Amino acid sequence: MNSTWDLPSVKEIMEKAVKSELLAHPHVKKLWELSGDKSLFTKSPEELSSLRRDLLRSSLKFFAEMSDFYEELFNRIGIDPGSAELEDLVKLAVPSDLLRGEGYKRFLIQQVKSEPSTVFSSSGTTSNTPVRVYRTYLELAMMTRANTLLFEYVYGGELERGRGIALFLAAKELRSRLNFVAFVDLALQGKEIPLLYGMVLSKEEAGGSQWKKLVPNKKAIMEFFKSKEEPKLLFTAPAGIYLLSKQFENMNPFLKILSKTVYRIPPVDLGEGGVIVTGGGSKGFQIPDYDTIVKYSRKFFKARRNGLEVPTPFMDVLGMTETLTALIDNYDVMGKIPHPLQEVFLIDPKTFKLVQEPDRDGILGIFDPLAVSWLEVFLPGDMVRFKYSNRYYGKEFQYVRRLSKDEGWELQRACGGTLEEMMSSG
Repeated sequence: MNSTWDLPSVKEIMEKAVKSELLAHPHVKKLWELSGDKSLFTKSPEELSSLRRDLLRSSLKFFAEMSDFYEELFNRIGIDPGSAELEDLVKLAVPSDLLRGEGYKRFLIQQVKSEPSTVFSSSGTTSNTPVRVYRTYLELAMMTRANTLLFEYVYGGELERGRGIALFLAAKELRSRLNFVAFVDLALQGKEIPLLYGMVLSKEEAGGSQWKKLVPNKKAIMEFFKSKEEPKLLFTAPAGIYLLSKQFENMNPFLKILSKTVYRIPPVDLGEGGVIVTGGGSKGFQIPDYDTIVKYSRKFFKARRNGLEVPTPFMDVLGMTETLTALIDNYDVMGKIPHPLQEVFLIDPKTFKLVQEPDRDGILGIFDPLAVSWLEVFLPGDMVRFKYSNRYYGKEFQYVRRLSKDEGWELQRACGGTLEEMMSSG
């Protein structure tokens, strides 16, 4: 892939996805149907747990059938695909560092190499060798379908087709490289909601890496602020919304009057259904903690529900380069919740046994059966805890922190963290 390659449209991806030869396999065909099944979000935790166990077993059978690598792996570590249990995921999980550079290739099954595809990558700003993940168009299509349904569940309603406007404080070029940007772009295309990109890559300042310098696209940002469309959906790293709010606060009196007169801001009216969606967390940067950012930014961004002003909704996405579906929360409403098909498990850092009790920190592990290019069971390097929930998953998760190098983990960032790093340094 060359540097000018761009992400195909969601229409092209969907058209090619349904022609995938992989859909001839019953396991993949079932996954395709489930990826667009909204009824999953109405099932009980027990029903979904049973479904995920069935999908784990059929996934392992699929990969054993398709690949000598996986068949030998299962035999070597003593896993019978037909009777696999959640505990077996601990044996199968690989650290994300194994996906750096060309590392992802060792996990691919042969059959996907002739499929139309792309490779997502972390930016490489914290490592010279970024994490890379291969995605067929079929996987991109399932990613878009599944994540859109998850987003709407957490958002609290279906996004009306063709209604509203969105701003992403990222550069358009990043949608072909970063998983989170691609998901947002494709999902909004599917909903026919216009998306503006609030950053551009500065080629003059980029030096050796074009991904390291982002500068604001003031025209796009102002177009979003002035638009009368609603809802307004603002996607950003936490640093982005914090810095925007800081700029509003630091306006001198004359500029405040001028801005209010000409642009009607601040505050920015996100309108009926407006929401701010963040990704990346505050991981070690010189910005306040997330709670403070939310409370601070709500002074400068307003939203309504049912015609009444409400505390501006904030949703936060925990998604890495290597995750096909994300975990999303809604501040003050629900903790981070996975897609119904994604198996999220926590591992005790001392015993390497599954964490079964709530409110205990554990190493995050993720198995996503919708990935069919490789067996997507991995440890991104984060500490997470859970609490019981009466929602479909039965659990909600809370991000705790990144594992440190002292804990034996090489630092690598998820795409959201990368965006944040770009913005705070640029």
